[in-house]
Amino acid sequence: MRLPKWCGKGTAEGIREININSGEEHPEYDVNYTSTTKYNILTFLPKALFEQYRRLANWYFTIVAALSLTAFSPVRPWTTWTPLAIVLGVSLIKEGIEDYKRYKADKEVNNRPVEVLNPATGQFENKRWQDVKVGEIVQVLKDTYIPADLLFLTAENEEGTCYIETKNLDGETNLKIKKALDESKNFTKEILKDFKGGVQCEPPNSKLYQFTGNLLLGERKLPIGPSAILLRGCMLSTTKRVFGAVIYAGHDTKVFMNATEPPSKRSQIERTIDKIIIFMFALLFSMCICGCVYFAIWTRDEFPKHWYLGSVYTGVQYDPSNPALVGVTNFVTSFILYGYLIPISLYVSMEMVKIAQSMVFIATDRQMYYPDNDTPAVARTSNLNEDLGMVTTVLSDKTGTLTRNLMEFFKCSIAGTSYGAGITEIERSNAQRRGEALSENEDPNAAKYRERFFNFYDARMIDGAWFNSPDAPNIEMFLRLLAVCHTVIPGEGKKEGEKDGDKSSHHIPDEVGEDGKVIVTEQNVRYEAESPDEAALVVAAKALGFFFFKRTNTTVTVRERTPRGVHDVEYEVLNILEFDSTRKRMSVIVQDPSQRILMFCKGADTVIYDRLDHAHPQNVQLKELTSKHMEEYGSAGLRTLCLSYSELDPAFYQEWNAKYMEAKTSLQDRDKKLGEVSELVECKLRLLGCTAIEDKLQEGVPQCIKKLAEAGIRLWVLTGDKMETAINIGFACSLITEEMQQFVITAYFKEVDELEAAGRVEEAAQLANSRVEQQLDQAKISMTQAGTSMEYALIIDGKALSYALSPRLKQTFLEVGLKCQAVVCCRVSPLQKAQVTSLVKEHGDVTLAIGDGANDVGMIQQAHIGVGISGEEGMQAVMASDFAI
Repeated sequence: MRLPKWCGKGTAEGIREININSGEEHPEYDVNYTSTTKYNILTFLPKALFEQYRRLANWYFTIVAALSLTAFSPVRPWTTWTPLAIVLGVSLIKEGIEDYKRYKADKEVNNRPVEVLNPATGQFENKRWQDVKVGEIVQVLKDTYIPADLLFLTAENEEGTCYIETKNLDGETNLKIKKALDESKNFTKEILKDFKGGVQCEPPNSKLYQFTGNLLLGERKLPIGPSAILLRGCMLSTTKRVFGAVIYAGHDTKVFMNATEPPSKRSQIERTIDKIIIFMFALLFSMCICGCVYFAIWTRDEFPKHWYLGSVYTGVQYDPSNPALVGVTNFVTSFILYGYLIPISLYVSMEMVKIAQSMVFIATDRQMYYPDNDTPAVARTSNLNEDLGMVTTVLSDKTGTLTRNLMEFFKCSIAGTSYGAGITEIERSNAQRRGEALSENEDPNAAKYRERFFNFYDARMIDGAWFNSPDAPNIEMFLRLLAVCHTVIPGEGKKEGEKDGDKSSHHIPDEVGEDGKVIVTEQNVRYEAESPDEAALVVAAKALGFFFFKRTNTTVTVRERTPRGVHDVEYEVLNILEFDSTRKRMSVIVQDPSQRILMFCKGADTVIYDRLDHAHPQNVQLKELTSKHMEEYGSAGLRTLCLSYSELDPAFYQEWNAKYMEAKTSLQDRDKKLGEVSELVECKLRLLGCTAIEDKLQEGVPQCIKKLAEAGIRLWVLTGDKMETAINIGFACSLITEEMQQFVITAYFKEVDELEAAGRVEEAAQLANSRVEQQLDQAKISMTQAGTSMEYALIIDGKALSYALSPRLKQTFLEVGLKCQAVVCCRVSPLQKAQVTSLVKEHGDVTLAIGDGANDVGMIQQAHIGVGISGEEGMQAVMASDFAI
């Protein structure tokens, strides 16, 4: 059996070199056989017993049982061995049944069929998954799973693209587009038979969305990115068949490299019982020592005087001439007799109660069942049930936890003008809290424009009304950016109100092209996006006249309604600089039909503003107005995104692209080099405006938070949103109230910004650190002076948090936070979420962390209890959790 990844390998692998379709073996690399079992026939008994003997009590019960086999035992051996055997036997049987289920699942996966190219015959032959080897070319058919991590070579379509579903990998049901390399996308079966090439790539790792490697074709070295990698466990969708070369197999695949050992968590009750057992054992030991010493002395001095006890005929355990042996034998007898001071039935009862709670009460709780996607609550471990009633601090994500993660395009600011009408849930809730009345008058025309992801209405923008605006050129570029700058996949979807299997007479037939395929139209289009935010932006562009309807490996096509008429415009996608949590922005470089090279960039306002062309008059004019609108949108609880663009000089682009390709083919520090090269082009941007998207509150959130507060449970919200947005959502869900004294800790000061702009980074960091320290000290003094008569709320931004978590300030930050009824940390990274959770946990509070995204995994694993929500952001949080809902 292959050991799990966390057991380690003998040697670390360097750069992996693979010969494709050569017929050569690669014995140094893993075969594709996989096993998720914990045991095999030989290791089951020793490993399972080792797990059981991690409990202190089992050692004690075994010692007592062993002593009962001696001649000095006052009880028969079966009275101690039987309960011990029952306790251990039940646990071993449970382990064995669970592991056998894993074995059966592994066997089914390992024996799945797949077609593999035989280099000797040039024919594709059926093989089992477990027999697939690194370097072989495999054929994957539609609606089947990918057997290993493959380099995508070609597909049965002109574009060399395919769509995969990654549900088994990260839980996301939306389709992802994958692109074959331009040099291989036109390969046919006949070409593949004679194809020879090589791959140099990084060693196996757990990074699902990153890949560094090169395809070697003769003397040419072609960079391979993540978009050309098909990962094991994903399902091929919409494409008839694809061909790929195996680069990682078996336990080297990314899905298995992510199967890290879960942190070992023990409940407070178990830890307390261990301490009690140690105390009881010490008490028992002292009782036995005292008793055996006294009995040895009494036997030596007094026993011979009592002739009626028949001391002449006694055995060694009552021999007055050997008091030391008498003491030892009496100790054994006393140890067994007093052994019931620590009852074995206690552990039996606890185990039975925990299993009943997990399998019956939690799993079948109707109030925790979500009927929309048939999801019951799941206790992924039964060890922590009792801790659920001992929680003192809850650490929560915001998006998808307090809010629904169902995004709607609501407002926007273009060229300094705000567009959009309506009142958000957050505004309505805050007005109600303040006792204010809001006008609910809605334009009767607004309803007919509303659709999924789009809840926007402004007469100045709808139905081409913006054509006559003095800002029409900026509005046109704004909508073009929304339609082009993304990784969304268009496809045919169900029409509004249509359900699966709907065959009513009112069904409008789809338009069908000459090739028999359904033509994607504005009425039937369905966008597959990696996040709801992206889908909302593309739907908004469609609703306002820029309909994105086709994507190939190198182009996107948009039907543009402009003052010049309606035209289908094809943009050649030259580069995509993808979004990540470090960059906080995404850029797309395209070439339009007039050969202009445009770069569209969208991201967080702080990131975009730093990269604007400050000499451009448009930026000088719009920067302050756009910032004002973003503050207004943030106050209404809306999520904002800044939009900008630049036109690149062809000569500069060619020079930059050479550096970009060099960084992209690097096998060492590729991500770092790509980041540095991206900085060279993502500069001198022109600001277009910003978008504002509403994420509605979950039902019952204010009531739930109120109940938690009444129970004395503190709530810390850790979010990536702007401070204004987080504060207003905090008010809307009753996390923050008017009665609370608010302490806002920030590291954004004019003096700090000036030092950073001048390049004096260390001085800026020292000044920011001292300012954060001053604010925390002031908050601590205010709390001490006011005492417990006031309620407090602490709001801190991500930059200030990085200083607050330093060794010097973290204790002060913790003291201030623990005195607050609510703490809101804004603009935080996934690492900071885990660090905050660890800090609160170290204080001794029982912590519960809850989240729904991959960025919450660290927080969930750090907390005493981790709760994962299976929502819009996939299943990574659920897979790392102790309890799932």
